[in-house]
Amino acid sequence: MTTKTVAIIGAGRVGSAVGFLLRRAGYAVDAIASRTEESAGKAAEFIGSCEATTDAARAASQAELVFITTPDRTIKEVCEKIAAAGAFKPGTVVIHMSGAHSLDLLDAAQTAGGYRAVLHPLQSLASREQGIKTLPGSYFRIEADPEALQTAKDVVKALNGVELVMPKWKPGKDSAALYHAGAVAVSNYFVALVDYGLKFYEALGADKQEALKAVLPLIKGTLHNIETLGIPDALTGPIMRGDTQTVQDHLEAMHKRTPELVGLYKELARQTIAVAREKGSISAETANELLKLVAGE
Repeated sequence: MTTKTVAIIGAGRVGSAVGFLLRRAGYAVDAIASRTEESAGKAAEFIGSCEATTDAARAASQAELVFITTPDRTIKEVCEKIAAAGAFKPGTVVIHMSGAHSLDLLDAAQTAGGYRAVLHPLQSLASREQGIKTLPGSYFRIEADPEALQTAKDVVKALNGVELVMPKWKPGKDSAALYHAGAVAVSNYFVALVDYGLKFYEALGADKQEALKAVLPLIKGTLHNIETLGIPDALTGPIMRGDTQTVQDHLEAMHKRTPELVGLYKELARQTIAVAREKGSISAETANELLKLVAGE
């Protein structure tokens, strides 16, 4: 059975965007619940033809498919409160969209006769408006009870998403944490990495915002190379070329003028050496020379 009647508990960016896209795909998004009438009302207006309420149990009781899109720290508590109110009908599919957590946050729904699923998009949603543009085409992690698996796959299809297949996935906390760490590394840490790179220009007196404008074409070009060539082929630069002298010059200059930046540079260099070896652009001997250089030997 493809579940069509939907309630969304949590009126933030994710819940609003998912509700909008599911309604557009033909799902009946009947209700959206939030802590305040104002936030529920705004989300309902965005989704369209949807009841706004502060009563999560009431919203859930009307649906075959319940999304809990509250902050991660409250998903379990919200699920338990809805279950305690008897609002999950037998066979209800209950979904959370937290990348860092597994099915266990929804155990109360299972005890109540429902089925659990996790759908997490590998996407960054800065706003609900952006979400309806970027969720389609995104990859999703799907984890579900067997009875909910097809429904979960149908939802991803309705969102025009793609399932990320992970054959070595093992149900539980560790798999979810590793998956989420990967997302954090390529998204959140990428932002931090750009901030780190700007510090070199700030050390030379450049304005931070001006420096960001200056490096954006380089960032965009690099992303284009990753998209079109893949990794490791998108790698360029001195380590890819085996240019140990340039790396040494970097380190000497940093030790003199920006010693606080040396540690991360070395760690990133080690990872880049591994990518260059995978690309086949440097020999094992050159790789060892570079590793010794960044180790300070």
